[in-house]
Amino acid sequence: MTLAAAGVAQAETLRIGGTGVALGGMRLLGASYMKEHPDSQIEVLPSLGSTGGIKALLAGAVDIAVSSRALTDEERAAGATSNLYARTPLAVVTSPNAPIEDITTGELEAIYTGETTRWPDGSIIRLVLRPASETDTLLLRKLSPGMDRAVDIAFSRPGLVSATNDQDNAEALERLPGAIGLAAIGQIATEGRRLKVLSLDGVMPTAALSAQADYDFVKDLHLVTKPEATPPTAAFVAFVNSAEGQSILASTGHSPMAE
Repeated sequence: MTLAAAGVAQAETLRIGGTGVALGGMRLLGASYMKEHPDSQIEVLPSLGSTGGIKALLAGAVDIAVSSRALTDEERAAGATSNLYARTPLAVVTSPNAPIEDITTGELEAIYTGETTRWPDGSIIRLVLRPASETDTLLLRKLSPGMDRAVDIAFSRPGLVSATNDQDNAEALERLPGAIGLAAIGQIATEGRRLKVLSLDGVMPTAALSAQADYDFVKDLHLVTKPEATPPTAAFVAFVNSAEGQSILASTGHSPMAE
């Protein structure tokens, strides 16, 4: 998607790519930035994933990568640098019609193992999985030893839906009656997703909660650039970390983290 203002066809394009959970926020930030800088043009690419975005940055295909994980030593050695700009809570979510408002970790374990296959009204539960290496899956495993085992069992169950990226995941959860899975509050807010957010063990995920250092069911969002970033790149990063940029994030399910 190209966020371009009329009359700036000759402007240098700043390209942003990476984890799908951050793309909606980048589009909102890019639109606001271009209103103040009409000579700029920002293009937010479809989801590349965190690793794909960082690889694209190092290859010169994008100017800024967005990542839901910290850089590896190898990525730093290759010339990538990052700053944490926001956090957003991960949530257990269902399709809008699912007959449930809250869930416990134990109940979630039973859904992942296949012990529970129907909602209280008898309708079918459709579990949407994320890849094993995805941040969402790694965070889910940490909820409890039982959840860790349940995730292993879920990956061995035939016929379950698996969504590769954040956008496909959200679309599957919206589309499939009785679906359940994981999604970040920031993505739901910035993309206007029609998903029901469940409280987990009596706790409703909120942006304020994600700001707490001891809250772990949360996605950290990083801006990744090269040390020799161009002036347009540096200017946009500064905008994201500014009071205005952080206010935009705070209004859309994120806990701003820029100092």
